Amino acid sequence: MHAGGNSYIRQNDETGPLPGRWSPGSFMPDERRPGEQCRRRQPAVRRILGVILVALVVVSALFVISRIAAPYLVSSGLVRSAMEGAVSRWTGHRVSMSGTPEIEFWPKPRVSLNGVTISKPGADGMKVLGRIEKLSATFGLYSAMRGRPQFDAFHLLRPRFHVDRDNNGRLDWASEGLLSAAVREVEPRDGDAQMLGPEFDASVGAVTIEDGSIELTDEASGHLLVANGISADIAWPRLSQALKATALLDAGGLAIKLDFSSPQPLLLFSGRDARLNATLDAAAFAARFDGVVNLTDGLFRSGGLALSAKDIAALKAWSGIRLAGLDNVKQAQLTAELARVGEELRLDGLEFDVNDIHGTGILSLSRPAGAKPRVSGTLAFDRLNITRLLSAFSLDLPSADEESQATERPPRLLQWLDFDLTLSATRADLPPFELGDVAASILATGKAAQFDIADAAFEGGDLTASFIGAGSGFARGGDLTLSIRNADFAAVADHLKVAGPVARGRGSVDLTVNTRQPPWETGLSDMSGTFTFASQGGVLTGIDAPAIRRLASTSAYFQLSAGGDGSMPYDRLDYSARFASGRAEVLKARLVGPDETLTVSGIVPYADNALALLGELSATDPAGEAAFPRLRFFIGGAWPDPVITPIYLPPANPLK
Repeated sequence: MHAGGNSYIRQNDETGPLPGRWSPGSFMPDERRPGEQCRRRQPAVRRILGVILVALVVVSALFVISRIAAPYLVSSGLVRSAMEGAVSRWTGHRVSMSGTPEIEFWPKPRVSLNGVTISKPGADGMKVLGRIEKLSATFGLYSAMRGRPQFDAFHLLRPRFHVDRDNNGRLDWASEGLLSAAVREVEPRDGDAQMLGPEFDASVGAVTIEDGSIELTDEASGHLLVANGISADIAWPRLSQALKATALLDAGGLAIKLDFSSPQPLLLFSGRDARLNATLDAAAFAARFDGVVNLTDGLFRSGGLALSAKDIAALKAWSGIRLAGLDNVKQAQLTAELARVGEELRLDGLEFDVNDIHGTGILSLSRPAGAKPRVSGTLAFDRLNITRLLSAFSLDLPSADEESQATERPPRLLQWLDFDLTLSATRADLPPFELGDVAASILATGKAAQFDIADAAFEGGDLTASFIGAGSGFARGGDLTLSIRNADFAAVADHLKVAGPVARGRGSVDLTVNTRQPPWETGLSDMSGTFTFASQGGVLTGIDAPAIRRLASTSAYFQLSAGGDGSMPYDRLDYSARFASGRAEVLKARLVGPDETLTVSGIVPYADNALALLGELSATDPAGEAAFPRLRFFIGGAWPDPVITPIYLPPANPLK
């Protein structure tokens, strides 16, 4: 047992405690263990760092050696001809170079061609499509050593491109090049993508344009569009993939920033429907579109549209737009969802702001055969100015003797478009009045123009109106029919600032007017028509019947103001007249008061501010004739303070 015990003890001393046995030393730290571990790790770390350092040195050395040896390994003539061939294959046109090529190998291999000209055979010889002061691109050193350099990261310095668009929308850049072939072969794919066979799916890479320009001549319209100072960055990994571009350019003196992207660029260039996201931003305006377009038709198919005119004056000066009423607009913005249904373009969810006016609605734009484009739909305004609305929808064409002044006349909307709109407004201004809850419509075509107010709140009553323009537009007058029911005519008189006797009470009006002048410029002498007024209770200010009777008994004539500031109450007032050429004929004027009745007849030459009337005061109840005897008088002089001349009747029985 003793021997066995010693053996047990030696085993513990040499190997440590047996499993399952407790030993005091098993919980005591081994002071030698951390140091030994650090010494074992340090050689491994040094070996790894050494390998990395050697690899970096080797790679750097190879890089430097390759750049130093590159001029001896790569043929500059080969790279130049390959570059010219690449541009020619891409464009499908003849490419020539006038300058000496430049090849750099540090920090990346790059070839630069100077004086590059792109041309094609034309009817009168070679037609120049573009010139590039310097065209450069990076290329792979290994591919160049193999004799087939692959180019990437193209840089165009001061390119000048000329593009002609024929009547069929075809560009003269169309060719048999790689890009044109890809455009012909591309097919749409689900998920707003495009599909291209591998034999056409060439690598493009990055393209940078510095100080470029484009001239586009449109044969159909005869317009020349020029963009200068173009700086652009284009990212297009492969022809089958999405294209993204950012550009700064100068168009007619206006700096514009363009952000453009399309997952279907080849479909876009082929004139088929393609997805597009584009943003234009300038000091005068901004525009954004995200949806489907078709360049052949020049039309938006569907998508979100946002337009903002931030500085109308600057926009007018830049674009040369001349439009009646545009001077009143300071800023405007619009957002809508576009949708094309057949030949009709719809603007759904339309929201717009013009100055401080906000509106919403739905519009559609169509073009009937042989007619101007037609705008129809429904618009709802917070506030509407009816005078400016009619002015904007007027067609003011000069007559034959005004042709010399035609350039001074701003064109009207109706020269470009026809309109059929339903309008509503919470408030509408018809100076000096304000209407509420207006429901209206406007029909304006090349043959007719009509503006209707189906219903509107007017001074506590209701108003309806219809104005039919004389011909196309409202600038040459027309026929107006106006009806007002149960309105407060005291407020009407206050708005009109009428001087002289005024009926203050609730009443109704029926008015028909014909004029050959614009309604916003029409004077009373330019109108002809009829006027009817009826009121059930009120007072006629400026008429004091007792004072008139008193003055008539003592004076041969007197001014109306001599009777004081009294008023004449009435239970009913009826008035009707017809007017033309600055003169009104009073057909009926009868005021029935509690005690007296006033009747007036005659003519009013209002163009001369004159009166020629015959008036009569009599008892309302024949039984009261003794208290209110009949009094007849002439009313002459000038409004608003006419002269009254009593007419003395002979006694009924002079012999008695």
